[in-house]
Amino acid sequence: MRVKQMLLDDDGITYVIGETKFRYRVDQRPNIKVGQEVELVDLIRNTRPYLVMSKENQKK
Repeated sequence: MRVKQMLLDDDGITYVIGETKFRYRVDQRPNIKVGQEVELVDLIRNTRPYLVMSKENQKK
């Protein structure tokens, strides 16, 4: 899947990949860029995000 967006704030960085958001602490962010193709299984296994939010989890 392709990295759609990267959101940076004081506490961390969020990557939007497909319909899923992956949250990382700034000091542990993976070396990926917007537009890059990534395999989700490898991304999760190799980078250990501290929060993963799917589209379903974002409903109010």
